[in-house]
Amino acid sequence: MSKLYIFDMGEVVLLGVKTLNQMAAQYGLDYDSFRADYGLYDKPLMDGYMEPDNYYRHMEKKYGIKIDEDLFLKYFNPSLNEELILMVQKLRKRGDRAVIGSNTFAPHWEVIFERFKEIPENFDALYASHLMHISKPEEAFWRIICEKERKSYIDTFFIDDRQDNISAARGLGINVHRYLGDNRELAKFLEI
Repeated sequence: MSKLYIFDMGEVVLLGVKTLNQMAAQYGLDYDSFRADYGLYDKPLMDGYMEPDNYYRHMEKKYGIKIDEDLFLKYFNPSLNEELILMVQKLRKRGDRAVIGSNTFAPHWEVIFERFKEIPENFDALYASHLMHISKPEEAFWRIICEKERKSYIDTFFIDDRQDNISAARGLGINVHRYLGDNRELAKFLEI
């Protein structure tokens, strides 16, 4: 029986996706307090209930600054994990399904498809939190994907860089691997 492999996008399939450091630096903001404040808006952004422009208006009011550009796009310059793409090709060749399951929002999602044609070409399906209106680590995130893919949790394998997402998926009975940049360890987990 084939297996389902769910890959996170940021810091797994695409590397260098973080933007908050540069945003804070541009306006001379203390990163830790800026990151803490952003954390209050991360879920509505990722779940697709808040637009980046609304978050920028919040930043303007809170920090007394003027924002006239899309900062999330300005500093979004990831690179493709090409070695991982080769692993995904091997998974699919042996008959398994490989999908993206990512917390993201519209501006980044659109850029991904403009810059990285390899992603839709090499994955069977793409699941984005802002389109699903649910983000990791909510149980419904994996339930929706597994239902659409017609797979049980026991036949599902999940790869992510964040421990909270790994812990939540493991709690559901999904096989998990925390990816921290070691492609050899990932290959062992994927058994390729």
